[in-house]
Amino acid sequence: MMTVDWRGFPEKIIEAYISDELYLIDPFPAHVARYKSTLRMSEILRQISLNRAEAAYIERLKKMGVTDGLVVPTFGIDHRIVKFVLGQVTDSSVLQKANLVEITAILQIAHRRLDELARRDKPIRPRLPRREVEVLHWIAKGKSNGEIATILGIGAPTVATHIKRMFDKFDVNDRVALAVKGANYGIIGF
Repeated sequence: MMTVDWRGFPEKIIEAYISDELYLIDPFPAHVARYKSTLRMSEILRQISLNRAEAAYIERLKKMGVTDGLVVPTFGIDHRIVKFVLGQVTDSSVLQKANLVEITAILQIAHRRLDELARRDKPIRPRLPRREVEVLHWIAKGKSNGEIATILGIGAPTVATHIKRMFDKFDVNDRVALAVKGANYGIIGF
């Protein structure tokens, strides 16, 4: 699902969007993601045909006071798309005068910077060579160093070396913590 950041919209609209799961029928994210460009909401509505649920959604927005606005897609560090919605425009000439390239660039830079700041709090996923991933997989399956050595056709001291290196990379001291972190990072599954 595309993340949505509503700017300039009343709290009641944002709450309804989440609580009533309106994101499931919102026609704007798919359209903007497909074209990867900033568009006016009214432009999008002229370009697409709405099904019954989408038409009801648009009517609901109008009843809640939504007039027109911009839908701006931005792309994050991890290829996550965020749709910024800038709206509640009462004078359509404001949108006609808007510099869409400048608005898009500002929001894109802001999105990337927010992603960078969020990454500071998250540990970086360690890069493991193929052999360490294999050893980690067998650790998660409960195999001993000797069993892993036999399965992989390498020596037990080599397995121990791989495990020690992974302990350092994951900043852990035991095999269980190593396996859990490996699964949390999506490197292995249980």
